[in-house]
Amino acid sequence: MIQFEQGFLGDHSLPLVWQITKDNDASLDKICAWLSEYKPKIDGLLDKYGAILLRGFYNIATGCDFERVITTIAPNLMDYIGGTSPRKVVYGKVMSATELPGNYSIPLHQEMAYTLYPPERIAFFCQVPPTSGGDTTIGDMRTITQRIDPTVRDRFKQKKNLQLRRNLPSKENVDHKPGVPKSWTEVFNTIDRAEVERIVVKRGWKVEWLPDESMYLWQEVHPAMRTHPRTNDEVWCNQIHLFTPTASLKWALRDGRHDSVQQMETTLSKNPDLLDQMFYSDGTAVDENDILHICDLLEDAAVPVRWQRSDVLILDNILAAHGRTAFNGQRVILTALIRE
Repeated sequence: MIQFEQGFLGDHSLPLVWQITKDNDASLDKICAWLSEYKPKIDGLLDKYGAILLRGFYNIATGCDFERVITTIAPNLMDYIGGTSPRKVVYGKVMSATELPGNYSIPLHQEMAYTLYPPERIAFFCQVPPTSGGDTTIGDMRTITQRIDPTVRDRFKQKKNLQLRRNLPSKENVDHKPGVPKSWTEVFNTIDRAEVERIVVKRGWKVEWLPDESMYLWQEVHPAMRTHPRTNDEVWCNQIHLFTPTASLKWALRDGRHDSVQQMETTLSKNPDLLDQMFYSDGTAVDENDILHICDLLEDAAVPVRWQRSDVLILDNILAAHGRTAFNGQRVILTALIRE
């Protein structure tokens, strides 16, 4: 019989940890049956805490295993069309968490928060624990929202909506773009411009093709805050701290990515339109001091989760943010995006 102990990592309020203490070598059939039985409890605890870590099921070993386990409690997985992080499909709709090099940290964020319909939840699976570093960081967005300067929070509420404009290079020129290296062919999983435009229209985005074969992609207009559908918590939910030049430069400086810093500073000086940017719905750019305030809050709130083989981490994508510390050596973390 599967047994577990419930607790937390140190003195942090998330994630809630279910440490398996008996039947660690349970078969996938048995794991899935157990998860199916506990699904209502897991749903309630995710609403309460925002994050659950399942630790100690040693027979979850592959992307196929992970998909089978996670779809037991979350059958509707999403694709990643329009996403910003470089990723590879591993099995079905299970992907690598990111293909960003190990010298990149990743600030706390909610997955695809720049879209109107991001995943409701996101799950991660540790196939190969990091050699050094590489913790996944998580943050309680209810607490973080309360810590935002009320003047800053009010300013975003008054402006009402935000929109992300991305400059997506061609596959041939992707290395020339400062920031996260991802071409439009990878973003849309096609080399066909007509297919890109079909996807753009279907999702309510806008596209502008540029002479160098790159494109501007304007994604949805949406509020800076979101209200959770069950708990009614209104929390901060956007990515101004990732996709503005001010934030990108701060991020690269913090990581010590000196080549990226130099490339970004040159682009800011000579051709700032090549950089991603977020605007208020009236077309004005977000104030730099407000961006830096949010960056600092998120950095201070990050709780590190040190991975162990076969860990499964499930997050509510509104109530909990996630990120990553830089790492060396091996690290294989897989992910699945969940739509309820």
